[in-house]
Amino acid sequence: MGGKPRKTVSSNRREVGAALRSFRKRAGFERLDDVAGFIDTSAVTMGRIEKGEAPIDRANLGVLADKYGLNDHERAALMELARQTRGRRGVFPAFFSVKTRALLELESEASDLLVVNIDVIPAHFQTERYIQALFDGNGEGLPQKEVDRLKSVRMDRQAVLTQPKPPKVRAIIHETALRLPVGGNEVMHEQLLHLAEVCDLPNVEIQIQPAADGAYPHMGISFLLMRLDNDPSTDRVQVESAGDGIYRDRSTTTEPYRLSWERKRVAALSLPASKALILDVARGFAPDPDS
Repeated sequence: MGGKPRKTVSSNRREVGAALRSFRKRAGFERLDDVAGFIDTSAVTMGRIEKGEAPIDRANLGVLADKYGLNDHERAALMELARQTRGRRGVFPAFFSVKTRALLELESEASDLLVVNIDVIPAHFQTERYIQALFDGNGEGLPQKEVDRLKSVRMDRQAVLTQPKPPKVRAIIHETALRLPVGGNEVMHEQLLHLAEVCDLPNVEIQIQPAADGAYPHMGISFLLMRLDNDPSTDRVQVESAGDGIYRDRSTTTEPYRLSWERKRVAALSLPASKALILDVARGFAPDPDS
């Protein structure tokens, strides 16, 4: 009984440490030696802070926020995230940019990623041209320079699939995502062939929910569940549906998503049948050899 709360607090510290690591890299400090002196500590201790193995007090957190060039919003969000390490967990707004930064940084340390997507190919499997087409069609009108930056972040994120000791990535994708002509036939043909190749990675499992089945368990919800150290108490859920844009990281709020994923997994096609459907849909987007 006594060990579990400490594990939970350490789990929250990992998010603070991951956010600090991400901001350090953004600021151009590649080595821990470059920043440890800012808070009068050693590189070893700085490394433990970034891994969530050691706490950092509010004053030193403020020093690092200044040195790393955080803006007012990022600084306030980082302080709030640190406050969560003292026992307040549960639900976070999706615009919590520091939380997002921490979770993206932690993906490389995850043991499991469970993904559910309805109308978009999951980010970890997207091709560069598919990503560009998504930004072109989302109506936000972002400058191309910003789109290029976001594309780079998303492509870099995919490195977790092939890193040493990669997480187990299991995805359930609705057939709708395969058939929506994002970017046109050429882009979709390339995207679906890439998705079929990803199916062959030993740490990746992709299942398709067929449209012909009609209703399926827990319709209308897309989410990503991340687990650290094969420990359910570390589960974090990012809900991506427009009506529920929040993060959850308390077991009472993450468990329903794990159960939802299991029910969806049972309802979806088998792994071989899923890959066969992906390739079949890809053929429909293939260029006409006679044209």
